[in-house]
Amino acid sequence: MKRYASILFLFFLTFGYGQDTFDKVNNSYEEFLSRLAKKDTLIKNRTKYYECSESFSGRIEFYFQEKELRLIQHIYKQGFGNDVFLENYFIEKDTLRLKTSISEIIHLNSLYLKSSQGSSSTTIEKVVEVIENRMFFKKDLVTVCYERRHGEKMSEWNQEYFEALAFEKGNCIEDVEDIRYKYRLLRKAETRLQNYSNRKRACIFHMW
Repeated sequence: MKRYASILFLFFLTFGYGQDTFDKVNNSYEEFLSRLAKKDTLIKNRTKYYECSESFSGRIEFYFQEKELRLIQHIYKQGFGNDVFLENYFIEKDTLRLKTSISEIIHLNSLYLKSSQGSSSTTIEKVVEVIENRMFFKKDLVTVCYERRHGEKMSEWNQEYFEALAFEKGNCIEDVEDIRYKYRLLRKAETRLQNYSNRKRACIFHMW
């Protein structure tokens, strides 16, 4: 009986550590970002650029560890405004595990002030709301989405506070198949997208 109990305990212990969890993959992703910020010399990168039109262009950063692709960072501009979008694709053993995106929304609030003398004035206050979404790809092809968000006056925005916020389960804002399609395009761009100093940059969506 004691032997059976030991085997059962070992089974649950092994199963628990082997579970495919968001926290495990997310911690690995955070650790890799930390190494990038510290300019770890063991991480190498390759940069590619593309341009589809005046309103749609971007840069793709490929990060490698021991010749294994670990992260694709896609920075692009879409539209005629000044909005720039950032998305990361985190890879483990040549498999997409995490896709992250960050959006920033600026709100303009009007404040009406009235002095003790009866005169009034209007000021505009900028409020920034940052939303970070992370889509977790489990090994059984199931996806689960998480998010964190915070809004604050721009003059009082605290990045450290935002990064300390926990992620909570949320609705997936992007279609899974669209993400997989974009990921395949970015992987192809690694080898097929060429950069020319004296020629127009190619469009990532019209190459294949």
